Amino acid sequence: MSTFWDSLKTEITETAITIDSIWDNIPEQSLAELDNDCTHYFIIPTGASDVIGQCKKCNGERWFKNYLEENTFNDNHKTAVQITAEQDMQSTDFSTLPERA
Repeated sequence: MSTFWDSLKTEITETAITIDSIWDNIPEQSLAELDNDCTHYFIIPTGASDVIGQCKKCNGERWFKNYLEENTFNDNHKTAVQITAEQDMQSTDFSTLPERA
């Protein structure tokens, strides 16, 4: 038995809209051109991950990623404190601890 939510999920996965597909379909001419002589001062809106910022001085527009991409070292998402704590736990010999009463 199919429910409304199952059909909606199927419809969404079949459509497969991604940020990249939206980005590729936006014509470059749609952005106001930046003045080469301007020292730009961009106003960047909030509330979305990819936004169009507008220069306060020349009214030119440019795309901005409105988020910080997480940098990882060797695909490790743990902090240095977490890594150190794990290493300490692995190197601790719990057999030498006194038994609890």
